Amino acid sequence: MVAILPFHGQAKVKSVLSGDTVVLVGKKGSNTTHAPEVTFTFEKVNAPRMASKANSNVDDPGAFSSREWLRNICVGKTVSFETRKQGASAGDRVYGLLFVPDPMTDSKQWNLSVESVRRGFCTPKTLGGANNDDDDADANGGEDYERALQLAYKEAVSSQVGVHSPKPVVRKLMNAGDEFQAITLVEKSKRICTGGSVKCVIEYVFDGSRYRCLVTDPELESAGLLYGSFTLILAGVACPRVGNPRLNPPSPSEPHADAAREFVELRL
Repeated sequence: MVAILPFHGQAKVKSVLSGDTVVLVGKKGSNTTHAPEVTFTFEKVNAPRMASKANSNVDDPGAFSSREWLRNICVGKTVSFETRKQGASAGDRVYGLLFVPDPMTDSKQWNLSVESVRRGFCTPKTLGGANNDDDDADANGGEDYERALQLAYKEAVSSQVGVHSPKPVVRKLMNAGDEFQAITLVEKSKRICTGGSVKCVIEYVFDGSRYRCLVTDPELESAGLLYGSFTLILAGVACPRVGNPRLNPPSPSEPHADAAREFVELRL
C-alpha cells in the first residue's frame, strides 16, 4: 500500500468541511495539472454534524460554531500534520493531528484537535479511561494525546463552552429558490445592511466566477435571511466551466477552468 501522506509534513488548508475535517492541498508537481488534495480528519475526536439534506438541513447543536472556529484558525494557512491512519483502513481520507503555532508564543504549537475539545467544539470518541490527573500531559503522542483530550474535555464541560453550553447554536440552512428568493436578499441587504454589503462565507467554488455563499450577517437575522445559502456570480466577467466527473459520460473542463478555480480557492 502506498501512503497518501508521509508521517510528518506540512500542507496548506484549502477548506474546512466541519469542526474535525479539513481539505489539505500540496504543491503541484511538474508533470501534474492539479495540486494534490486529501481529506484530513482529526483522530479520536468527533465534531457535531453539519447541516445537509441527510439531516433536513439542520446542524447538530454547535456544528456551525465548531467549523467556523477551525476555519478562522487555519483556512488558507500552512499547517504541520502527523498522520495516524490512512489507506485501506481509512477509506478515502487520512486521520491524524494538525498543528499551528501557538498565538501566544511562537516557541509552542497548538494541537488543533486538543484545542477544539478544550473549547467544546469537538468531543473525544472515548470518554474517561485515561489517567486524567497529569496536568503536564503532552498532546503529541499516543497515550499523552489521549490524556490531553480527556483533560481538555473536562475543562470544556466545567466551563460550559461550545456543545456543553446551555444553548449551543443550531443553524437551519435555507436555500435560495426554496425558502427565499435571491431578489429578496438583494433588496433587503440594500435597506438593512451597513453600506449595502452582506457578510458571507464562501462555502464552495464552482468555477472562477460562481460561488455558493452562506449569509452570516447578523443584520439580516431580523429579516429571516441569516444562514441563507445562494449562488453568487461575479458581474461583468465569465470564466471557463469546470467539468463534471459524475456525469455519464463525464464532461471535461474547458481550457484553463481548473486553473481559474484553483486561483480563487487559494485566495478565499
